[in-house]
Amino acid sequence: MTTDRVAALPPAPAPAPAPVVAATGPVGLWMTEKKEGMVRVEACGQNLCGYSVDAKTGRNGEKVLIDMKASGDGWKGRIKDTRNGGGGIYDSTLAMKGADKMRVQGCAFGGMFCGGQTWTRVN
Repeated sequence: MTTDRVAALPPAPAPAPAPVVAATGPVGLWMTEKKEGMVRVEACGQNLCGYSVDAKTGRNGEKVLIDMKASGDGWKGRIKDTRNGGGGIYDSTLAMKGADKMRVQGCAFGGMFCGGQTWTRVN
């Protein structure tokens, strides 16, 4: 008489959870300071990008935040000025000011001339 033995296998590991974006991070929908438009910030590879949002369709439009890389307490990259038919691209920084406010700054000529806005989270 033979006894069949079955080797006990350890349980399969649980799948890794999906990455979670912190609620206080910049990913999401933002209203510009003067309520001139909305920008959707989302991951683009290892960086962040931001797109103007079409008010009628809600779809992403032109890329306005370009390859924002994590840097210290914020992000650094480039910003496109689309106001008044402009198309200038400038150095830019993003910095969270609480969960629902984000300071967006653009600088020209190596930081000689800078301007910025505080955007408010929509969602």
